[in-house]
Amino acid sequence: MKIVYVSGVKFGYNLLEEILMNNFEISIVISYDDSKKSIYSDFVSFDSICKKFNIENIKVNNINDEKIVKILHALKPDLILVMGWSQLLKPNIIQIPKLGIIGSHPTELPKYRGRAPIPWTIIKKLSKSALTFFYIQEGVDDGDIFAQEFFSIHSKDDATSLYEKITNLGKTMIIKNLKLLQKGESKRIKQIQSKFIENWPKRTPDDGLIDWSNSCEQINLLIRATTHPYPGAFTFFKNQKIIIWKSSFSETKICSPGKILNVTPNYVIIGTMDGEIKIDIAELSNGKSIFTENIFSKSDLGLYLDV
Repeated sequence: MKIVYVSGVKFGYNLLEEILMNNFEISIVISYDDSKKSIYSDFVSFDSICKKFNIENIKVNNINDEKIVKILHALKPDLILVMGWSQLLKPNIIQIPKLGIIGSHPTELPKYRGRAPIPWTIIKKLSKSALTFFYIQEGVDDGDIFAQEFFSIHSKDDATSLYEKITNLGKTMIIKNLKLLQKGESKRIKQIQSKFIENWPKRTPDDGLIDWSNSCEQINLLIRATTHPYPGAFTFFKNQKIIIWKSSFSETKICSPGKILNVTPNYVIIGTMDGEIKIDIAELSNGKSIFTENIFSKSDLGLYLDV
C-alpha cells in the first residue's frame, strides 16, 4: 500500500514510528508548520523521524490548500492515515485515496464526538472508553468504523496516563488493522447514530482557570484532565500565575474556598467549597517550581488565592 501519513502530535508520532518499524511504506508525511507549536499543546516535530527513514515531510498551515491537493492527486496514494489533526478534510482530498482516509478518535464512537476527548473523558468521569479508527467523511467523527478497542479509566488516571494508555493501544491496533486491510480482510462498520450521546466542545487554555468555590472533586477532576501534555489547571497568588500539575482531594465539612490551609516543603493545601485540595506538583508560568522557589510560606497561612 502507498500510504500518506498526516499528524502533528505526539500520539501520531508514536504510531508512525510503529508503522515504519513494521515495514509499511509511507510515501510522505504531512505535519503542522512549526508556527503551530504555540497552538497545540501536544505538538511534535516530525523532522527527525522523517530524516531517519528518508521520508519527505511537508509542513502545512492548512491541509486543504490547493498545493497539498495537487501533491496528493499526483501521488495517488492508496490510503491516507490521519492520526492527530485538528483541521477537517474537504471533499477534494477525501475522494483521492482508493482505500479511503482513516482517522482516529479516542472515544467510543458514535457516543461521544467533538474536541478535546481526553480532557472531557476525565471531566465526565467515564470509567470506560475506546480508541476508534474510522473512515473520514464530510461529517465530524461520523464515518464507518475501521477498528475499535476498549480501555478502562481508573480514578487516578490523569491526562498524562490516559494519553500514554491510548498511544500504546493505538500502536497495537494500527499494525493489526493495517495488516488486515492489506489482506483485504478489514471490515467497515456503520455507526449507529441512535447511540450518539453528545458532541464535546473545544477547550482553550483559559478553561483551566480554577474556581475554588467549586467542590474539591470538581477541582481535582479539572487538574487531572488538563495536566501534561495539556496546558494545565491554574490559579493566581500575589499576581503570579501558578499551574497545578498534580493534586489529590479530601472532602470535609469545612468551607474555605481559596484559603491557604497548610504549607509544607512538599505540598500546599487549599480550601474549597466542601473540602481541600492538596497540591503535589505545580510551577509558576515561567517554569520555576512553586515549592523550591518558596512561593508559599508559613506566613501565607490564612491568606486567599486570587479568585
